[in-house]
Amino acid sequence: MIPIKIHTQPDDSTCGPTSLHAVYRYFNDPISLAEVIKEVPALDEGGTLEVLLACHALKRGYRATIYTYNLHIFDPTWIGLSNAAIIDKLEQQILYKKGTKFHRATHAYIEFLRLGGELRSHDLNNTLLSQYFEKGIPLLTGLSATYLYLSAREFSDDAGNSVYDDVRGYPMGHFVVLCGFAGDEDRIVVADPYPENPYFQNNYYEVTSTRLLNAIMLGMATFDANLLAIEPAHPEIPEE
Repeated sequence: MIPIKIHTQPDDSTCGPTSLHAVYRYFNDPISLAEVIKEVPALDEGGTLEVLLACHALKRGYRATIYTYNLHIFDPTWIGLSNAAIIDKLEQQILYKKGTKFHRATHAYIEFLRLGGELRSHDLNNTLLSQYFEKGIPLLTGLSATYLYLSAREFSDDAGNSVYDDVRGYPMGHFVVLCGFAGDEDRIVVADPYPENPYFQNNYYEVTSTRLLNAIMLGMATFDANLLAIEPAHPEIPEE
């Protein structure tokens, strides 16, 4: 198992920066959690996007690879095109499609590609995960918390707090770090910045790979559904 040490997120909207900081900490990057939270752009409605986390890593000199399953943004026929060609497609697409979050995500992906980020597509399965786990590379993922926790959907109250409500609520996204397989490939070890989650109630837990992979795919509901591999430009994987 990859020895990830994760802080508890300071509030309901900082799971992304907290997960990113855990990856930085694993690579002995001295940046503080407060700095990461301050520097990672937030969405108007709160939270962030995985691609914005990736851009932050690229600007710090890391390599960043995104495996995307987000059909809101990417057409499957674009995978394999050059970064320049995908940017051209994104710029064309934004002329025809509306939505504040869609436009924010599109511009973030354009920045990611211009910074040298790598966009890939691969069937989401244990084989893909093991390619990184065997190299000691954790995977940051944006997924559906609603499905992962099997919880009621949520809405934000007037104070900006998330409230579970099976009728008024909406699917909620979340960020966690995947640390490896638990003994066999049937269960995956997760480092979660939200220890008060309604299902596992811990920062660290094991979840079946089937549940985890389905939760990642359902992250498309909140404009993620990605796996993000962050690696040092000159890798020296920390010793356990």
